[in-house]
Amino acid sequence: MPSLAGKVDKTMEAESVGLLKHMLDTELKRARQENGFDLILFLGVDGRIFASEVPWTLDPKQYRLLNLVKGNLPDICGQLSSQNLKLSVQQYDVGTIIISGVGDKAFLVFLAAKPLEIPAMEGLLKNVLNVSSVMKHLLEQRGMSDDEVRAYPPDVAQELKKLSRRLFVEKFEETRGYKKNMEVLGFVKKRLQAAVGLGPLEEILTMAFNEVGTSAAYMTEAHWNRFLELVTDEVGKIAGESAAEKARREWIPEVRKLLKSFV
Repeated sequence: MPSLAGKVDKTMEAESVGLLKHMLDTELKRARQENGFDLILFLGVDGRIFASEVPWTLDPKQYRLLNLVKGNLPDICGQLSSQNLKLSVQQYDVGTIIISGVGDKAFLVFLAAKPLEIPAMEGLLKNVLNVSSVMKHLLEQRGMSDDEVRAYPPDVAQELKKLSRRLFVEKFEETRGYKKNMEVLGFVKKRLQAAVGLGPLEEILTMAFNEVGTSAAYMTEAHWNRFLELVTDEVGKIAGESAAEKARREWIPEVRKLLKSFV
């Protein structure tokens, strides 16, 4: 039977509120660091803060800017909800506030405690709009496939893909899929050891994983089906065909049950 090996898609979508929050926070941190902002707030038009990127301590200018936003928050929310405000740049003696709409339900506030020259702001405002597009995509919990992001400008599509890959690297072990596969692996190892003993255990597992072409963390149901076929064949060689048939009758339904229980 041909190997099921293929390129593992090491990207991930936010499948829970916690993972979505992590992606939002990650994007805000990147936007603040790369564009030189002092603070960024992501709010709903009802004034709720969804996410923020704020230093642990604020200097007087940063504090004054933040208080300006807080004081004007009802007016900002009103303009966004009733007049569909898209982008606003406000200059004060203590710095600059940029407000960018994120769909019709949310907005971003970028604060820079320094003067920003209007003629030099074209590139910065483009970055602001790109961040807004990324945050809107995340907030709507849309997918990260090529089809889902191809309509965006290249910078936005690239950033969404980067976020998806980073989420995989940082949070994959918290996903249902990973936990499901670890539970299945634990079940199979326990039953296999009981059937053939400790000695051949690792050799059989290594052979089966090599054959299916991936590791336990990334297994799909098709991988597990082939894996169990290989493993139970080895049980037959070592413990006899009756033991192999018993393993097939008992292990395959249990593994399928475990896989379904995490859906």
